[in-house]
Amino acid sequence: MLHVRSPRAPSLRVRLTGAVMLPLAALVLFFGVVTVLVTHNTEADTVDRVLVGSVRTLSLAYDSPPQDRVRLVPLAIHLLKRRARPVVHYSVYRGARAIAGDAALLPPADYARQWNGVTDAHAPATFYNAYREHRLVRGYLEPADAQAVTQAAYLRDGTLRGKPVRIATEIRRAAGDDGLIAIQIADYVDDRAAFEKNFTLRVFLVGLAALAVTGLLFWWAIHWGLRPLLDMTRQVEQARQDASPSFRLQASQTAPVEMRPFVAAFNGLMARLDRAADSLRQFTSNASHQMRTPLAVARVQLDVLDRYGPESPQGQAALQDIPYAIDSLEQLLRQLIALARSEDQEGTLLEPFDLSEVTSSVTADRAALAPANIDISYEDESDGAVTAIGEPRLAAELIGNLLDNAIRYNRPGGAVSVHLGRRGENAFVEIDDTGPGIPAEERERVWERFYRVRGQSQASGTGLGLPIARALAERLGARVTLDDGRTGQGLCARVEFSAAAA
Repeated sequence: MLHVRSPRAPSLRVRLTGAVMLPLAALVLFFGVVTVLVTHNTEADTVDRVLVGSVRTLSLAYDSPPQDRVRLVPLAIHLLKRRARPVVHYSVYRGARAIAGDAALLPPADYARQWNGVTDAHAPATFYNAYREHRLVRGYLEPADAQAVTQAAYLRDGTLRGKPVRIATEIRRAAGDDGLIAIQIADYVDDRAAFEKNFTLRVFLVGLAALAVTGLLFWWAIHWGLRPLLDMTRQVEQARQDASPSFRLQASQTAPVEMRPFVAAFNGLMARLDRAADSLRQFTSNASHQMRTPLAVARVQLDVLDRYGPESPQGQAALQDIPYAIDSLEQLLRQLIALARSEDQEGTLLEPFDLSEVTSSVTADRAALAPANIDISYEDESDGAVTAIGEPRLAAELIGNLLDNAIRYNRPGGAVSVHLGRRGENAFVEIDDTGPGIPAEERERVWERFYRVRGQSQASGTGLGLPIARALAERLGARVTLDDGRTGQGLCARVEFSAAAA
């Protein structure tokens, strides 16, 4: 038999680590590239500054009197070779002949021994200095130092012994000389490239090391951060092994605040499931208890029919009693189902609706079905339409339930009046009857399921009407109360809704 291997579920720890490390790696790469680029530009600028500064130093030595030049030129070259960035490649040409330095470092092609009258044929090298401003004359602080310069120091690219170099060149008239000399300082480009390559490697090695250390620290931090979740998982596992409907998650005092909404939602779900299970148990218990009476009556009447036959007086009486038993059973089942459905508190959308229309419609429907000896009236005590917050279908069911009770428990020839109005921020519906009413001391107990008021046990009811009404009212965010009738007799059931703007 072929078994298909299910894909492995991703680890939350791996996902969180990846979610943090990938952007961090991109950030490290970005800063590494920026650092390398900045270093490249800084290195190039530094080398160019050194070359230009060195060529000007050597140029000033040749601007000294001939008797001093013999001593100053070797000293200048000695200093250039021993600075922080030594300069070892230089040349000084007088015409076609090298008078100092490396003869392989040739002067530029446009160099001539005699001046052609053009000053600075090439743009002199300039550098940005953000910290201090010096008034330089073609690169020199002293204007006299630049008087004999025909081409101020500038930078160009060239070759030296077949390798690319960066060259700083300055052309001037040496002291005591009618012709021009070309002074040059060069630096191999591959030296700079080797330094930049080595620096780039160090930057990325440091970045990788930082990523590795950060990844390990974050892995440990996630493990530490997930401890409350693991603790709750252990609680659920223990509850699964020893199931209890009263189980609730317990969050420690040190648990993160982000876990508390989850704990509250989970406990709310468990409470709802607990209520649903309790409601099912109670529904089953109540149904089995209350259904025994009509079923027993029907069974007894069927036994009478079986014993005496349908033509006998006893059989005729049984045939008349069986429909009443079936009607009682049907009413009981209908109300049990309505009660169970009304206790489902989820999924009800409360919005403004026309309470006037709902109340008048329900009253008209019940008036058409009521016994002829019960007078039903409707009175709107408001100035206009009354708008309430709720759900029209459930509101109609609630008002109809209370109206059914008022009709069922009324006296022969009695009256039921329905009043609609608005008082303050509430809209109300009052159902007033002229029946026997409910004693004040029992008005709290009638909300209990199957409770019947003493002295009214013969009335055709199940004791579920008012509990259903209260459950519907709670679902609608309304409040239902019982009081003495408006005329001083009977009972007045009052439902208060939150009113909305018309």
